[in-house]
Parts: sequence; C-alpha cells; structure tokens
Amino acid sequence: MTAPIRLRPAPSHEPPYVDEPEDTRRPAPAVVEEAAPEPLLLALADASPECHQAARRFVMLCIEICHGFRPPAQVSKISRPREAQDIVDEIARMAREVTRRKPSGMTRLDAIKPRRIRVCEPRPGVSEAAVVLAVHGSILALAFRLERQGATGPWLCTAAVML
Repeated sequence: MTAPIRLRPAPSHEPPYVDEPEDTRRPAPAVVEEAAPEPLLLALADASPECHQAARRFVMLCIEICHGFRPPAQVSKISRPREAQDIVDEIARMAREVTRRKPSGMTRLDAIKPRRIRVCEPRPGVSEAAVVLAVHGSILALAFRLERQGATGPWLCTAAVML
C-alpha cells in the first residue's frame, strides 16, 4: 500500500516579520487552563496498535475478495457467527460492485486500492473503522466494526456496510 508522491512548495526560510514592535505596557493575557478533553473525543482520537492492525487485516482480506483471490465466505471465519451471513453478503455485494465498475482490458490487480483508513476505539476491545477505496477512478467506502473476544482473543467483525 504505497501513497502517491506529492510535490508541495517549500516553506519560506525567512522568519515571520512583525510590522509593529510589541507594546510592553500592555498586561500579559491571562493564562486559561484547558479543561480535560471529553472521553468521547479521546475515543475518537486514539486507537491501540492492535486495533489498527486488526482493521488493516480485515481491509486486506476484503480487497483480496474483491480481486477474486478469495471467496467471500472466508469473511465468515473472522466474523461473529450471528452476523456472519450479513457480513458475507455485504462483502460479496462490494466485490460485485468492483467487478461492475471494471473497464475492459484492466487486470484484476488494478481493480481496487485502499486510499485512507480511519480507526477509532470507542472502548477497549471495540474497533470502528472506515476505509476509502479507489475503484477504477471512482470511490467506494466500507465501514466496519471489530470486537475483540476476551482480553487476548481474536478480533471478530460484527458489522460491515459498503457506502
């Protein structure tokens, strides 16, 4: 998964210039202590490395299914049994959409490429992620939820939705 190279202008090497000198007669602004961030914001901002790794593995499995290297039923092995059929159906629908968008003359490997993945961990052992996928010049998105079974158990998918 390589990102495209982007050329950006170099920053100015000159320090910023202030037109007016600082007025030393004015009192310094009062220091305001920042309140602790809300727990919801902490959940959205951070996810454990295991959480990121589980999400990337799930995305790569879905991409292999879309490329035709794996059958959609393999998702059921890493899904909770109650939701497995719904998740398999959703990933199969995504694979059909990728095939439908494929222009003639393209190889399977050019079909789908991940562009961006966002992962959050609302509470320990629960991962919610969204991935943006480039599909032949258009975009698909997949949102999914993974839950860890026990303290050291495997991560199982409990929901997946193609947007």
